Amino acid sequence: MKSYLKTLIAALVFVSFGFIATAQTAGEGPILTEEQKEMVAQHKAEKEANHEAFKATLSEEQLAILENKEMSRQEKMKAFAESLTEEQKAMRKANKESITANREALRATLTDEQKEAIKAHRETKREEFRASLSDEQKELIAAAKSEKQANRDAFKASLSEEQLAILENKELSKQEKQEALRATLTDEQRELRKANMQSMKENREAIKETLTDEQKQALKKQAKQRARKKRNANNG
Repeated sequence: MKSYLKTLIAALVFVSFGFIATAQTAGEGPILTEEQKEMVAQHKAEKEANHEAFKATLSEEQLAILENKEMSRQEKMKAFAESLTEEQKAMRKANKESITANREALRATLTDEQKEAIKAHRETKREEFRASLSDEQKELIAAAKSEKQANRDAFKASLSEEQLAILENKELSKQEKQEALRATLTDEQRELRKANMQSMKENREAIKETLTDEQKQALKKQAKQRARKKRNANNG
């Protein structure tokens, strides 16, 4: 039941620019050494090259999936993953491993002082963003979180013992649980789930309309960082 709204709310409340981006924010002093900055630049160039190489392998059908505005993000990801060739899967895996290796290589060079400086800067940015929220935005976020939780509880209450067993099965991965649960949903549960997603989408748009350009930019950076962190976690 994850959605973009979850990312939006989390980013609005707990904004923290990424591990590398935070370390290099202008005006915060030379947190990274010149050698570390060079590592970051090399890693960024390597990631971009790998991204372009993978993108060049995509067929017209695969590109159409990614550009389909009628599909949700989750639907796009599922359809795209199912369309990958063995070669593309291998390339994607290698690219993820490269990102993880580079991330760990940079992390290994950080001193305790640098780690503390990055952490302190992240906390400062988090507080600054919280302070930037208007009372209206805070109320919208609180209402959206409350409604989301209520909808989630209502959906969970509709699950059978067999469906709950799927979610509690520790032998299944998160993706396997989602796929297994999806296959067992009744028409009523599908409608309930669809209504919940529509509710989150409307709340997301309502919050989005209140954001300033600065808040939108911060949110965009946070969403990218969260996506990167998720990919690294899945790969690790």
